[in-house]
Amino acid sequence: MATGAFLGLLLLVCGATSENPGYFWHVTDFHYDHTYSTSKLSCNDDVPNLLKFGDYWCDSTWELVVDSIQAMASIKSDVDFLIWTGDTVAHISDANLTVDLNLEIVRNITEFINTTFQAAKVYASLGNHDFYPSGQARDKDDDHFYTRVGALWEEWIINQTGAKEDIRKGGYYAVKVQPKIRLLALNTNLYYTSDKLTPNLTDPTGQFEWMERQLNSSRANKEKVIITGHVPPGLFIPEYSDWFWPQFKKTFMKIMFDYSDVIVVTHFGHDHADSFKLLQNDDGSKMIPQFNAPSVTPWRYKIPAKTGDAHNPGIRLIKYDRDTGKPLDYTQYYINITQANAAQKSNWQPLYNFTAAYGVADMTPDSLKMFFQKLKDEPDSKLYQKFCNHWVVSDTDKRCTEAMKADIVCGGQIYDLTKAQQCSADRLKKANGAPTHSSFHYAMLILVAMATKCWGS
Repeated sequence: MATGAFLGLLLLVCGATSENPGYFWHVTDFHYDHTYSTSKLSCNDDVPNLLKFGDYWCDSTWELVVDSIQAMASIKSDVDFLIWTGDTVAHISDANLTVDLNLEIVRNITEFINTTFQAAKVYASLGNHDFYPSGQARDKDDDHFYTRVGALWEEWIINQTGAKEDIRKGGYYAVKVQPKIRLLALNTNLYYTSDKLTPNLTDPTGQFEWMERQLNSSRANKEKVIITGHVPPGLFIPEYSDWFWPQFKKTFMKIMFDYSDVIVVTHFGHDHADSFKLLQNDDGSKMIPQFNAPSVTPWRYKIPAKTGDAHNPGIRLIKYDRDTGKPLDYTQYYINITQANAAQKSNWQPLYNFTAAYGVADMTPDSLKMFFQKLKDEPDSKLYQKFCNHWVVSDTDKRCTEAMKADIVCGGQIYDLTKAQQCSADRLKKANGAPTHSSFHYAMLILVAMATKCWGS
């Protein structure tokens, strides 16, 4: 293990304390481009050279996919489980894909993960690009896609009650990761605005009803729940996008808030960017943390109106309490693509540790609330720049405009797009000449949180 990776693991292990800490990996958005060595169909610009670890304009090479999986095993192989939150297929037009090809790509990476992590279970979710046609998640398993995916992942969920039947019905399932912790691996692609097959339905595949049954059962059994999936319900920040159809978002968030006493954390992919936010109802009485892991693919989008930022590949090691499911901390690992290609060798190293970087006690709603209060109180806080750097998985300063700062503090706490946009507009009006508030309030909140944690009250 490289020195940097070891130090990152040491910081995570020695950070937030717990009576029974456990660890799991989160990896997402491989987007393997099987055409990279020939026609480079995923690339958004001219890429004259075939580089081992790929290019910022392109999706992942096979070497990058393999290297990221091997890096997780090298850094820490004795994890409780892995979560893999979808989008295995590249950004390639449907004309150059088929359902069989998509499934073969998912199969290849499934088998490599299974070979590399023989002792750990993997809880995988589908991404919008894994469907054929792309983004078209179905209400029914007419083409047997869900059934075929379930067969690929059957070994990981074989002993979990009802999981095989559920994944065949709608691409979702529940597993027990600890005696009192249940994980719901959702198919949120059904609610994605790119899906034209579901918006006229009330409850595609019956997933909403299933979620409520699972959460009600967990509450009755005094369990806690971790939710995973691909497309996240919270806004993309710091430059807004809203991924859910409005009617589905309303229902989804109602279920989440109805069971905010049961759900301890959510982990999603899709954004390709590193971010986190606090999902909360209007009066802030119900709060659920959402964490988005950055992608393995370095692919940057390019459309007529905008070009996406270059970003590096990432993998995330998460620390949690095995008894309560409480999210404690994580270390974000990455490689610099340019440096890796120049050296013809990867060097996965820690980009940051969550609690150390953001000055919080853990990953709970109270800690996120304190973080966003800090940003609200101090418009010139250096934490904004950290957030922007981590957003594109970079160890150097990247663009972090006043508009982006407003989106971070507003979109980080408001899941409704219209309300978040108004909040950002109001903050921008006050940006010029706004006084920097004292950090005393934030410091006191941290001290109270630390005291509560130490005294167990």
